[in-house]
Amino acid sequence: MRWFSRIMVAVRKPIVQAVAKPTPLTYIGAGRLRETAALLRTAARRKALVMTTPGMMRRGQLDGMLAENRAAGIQMAVFDRVSPDPTFGIVEEAKACAEGCDAIVAVGGGSVLDAAKAVAASVTDGRPAERLAGTLKVRREPLMLIAVPTTAGTGSETTIAAVISDTATHAKRQLLDPKLVPFAAILDPELTVGLPQSNTVQTAMDALTHALEAYVSTYATAQTDRYAEMAIRILYEELPQVLENPKDLKAREQLLVASFLAGMAFTRAYVGYVHAYAHAIGGRFGVPHGLANAVLLPHVMAYYLPVCQKRFARLAELCGISDDAEEAARAEAFLRSLYERNEAFGVPRRLEQFPAGAIEDVITAAFRECHGVYPVPRYYSRAAARALLERVCAGPDEQPLQDARTEGDSEK
Repeated sequence: MRWFSRIMVAVRKPIVQAVAKPTPLTYIGAGRLRETAALLRTAARRKALVMTTPGMMRRGQLDGMLAENRAAGIQMAVFDRVSPDPTFGIVEEAKACAEGCDAIVAVGGGSVLDAAKAVAASVTDGRPAERLAGTLKVRREPLMLIAVPTTAGTGSETTIAAVISDTATHAKRQLLDPKLVPFAAILDPELTVGLPQSNTVQTAMDALTHALEAYVSTYATAQTDRYAEMAIRILYEELPQVLENPKDLKAREQLLVASFLAGMAFTRAYVGYVHAYAHAIGGRFGVPHGLANAVLLPHVMAYYLPVCQKRFARLAELCGISDDAEEAARAEAFLRSLYERNEAFGVPRRLEQFPAGAIEDVITAAFRECHGVYPVPRYYSRAAARALLERVCAGPDEQPLQDARTEGDSEK
């Protein structure tokens, strides 16, 4: 069926590239969270729903922003019950708090931003968010949304997507529509200080996955290549700095910029197998999305090596990993760096929650999500996918660069 998937991806390409993807107004820098009052006032908004997590409210991180908006005459309602991997039930709960609101301010990680997108669209559309799942299902302009990421990972502040968990099917469902791109994005590094190291690593690896999957996509363009290359270079340079000095606001700001750029890249060039496998595993077993991406990323990129050697060789030069005269040597050096960074950053080699007995179901779900939709450079057979997922479950003793490159022999 790979030939059919290729045809479907090729047919979709001009349509995908013809659809305009807006870019949000963007404010970057420490303390820029307070821009919300000016933004809402300029847009003549009278009441906003703030969507966030219990921790943000408990720590008082939004107190100043709420006070400034109220002083400016803007009413502020608060919904602080967004949990990781938000469900359609959470979206409906938040909608009940949005009565009379003409704007939403979302402050949190990707889960908060995605839930806010679904709420903003569902309120004006008049239908439950579950009925908006799919492509181009949003009929009306959503509520004005100001997205304020507190993690440098999902890039949701600039994408056309919202991912919501379906408790009935244990699947992660996507709402895909250019109308979901927020009106404004505020990248304030102060809000990311205090994030645990494991969360910092996992979210940054999510951003790296976005950039790399967009970079090897068959939908990649000169524009998406620029976004992806900038994001990858920044992530390689700044993540070690943030881990060494967690209070380095400039480095944290750069991670937010990288996440934003990676979001700009993949919302135009799409993602691939890493996300398909991660969604299938995460939706069933509660594995954090960034962790699943981090564990899977080196293996999937190594599998792409036969068709992406030139691209990986360029990244090795760009990131200062290798200047070897041989293209093949540079490409393999870049792939080794992915394994080595995981090791250095404490990313486990296996996903403890993912049982081997579920591999076949995960393959089926991942292929259903990916094939005919994601513009991957090389297709997995079931045998190759099984070999990959068995390695992730069992945990390799050695870095399996050669094995991942040739396993399954699905396409040489």
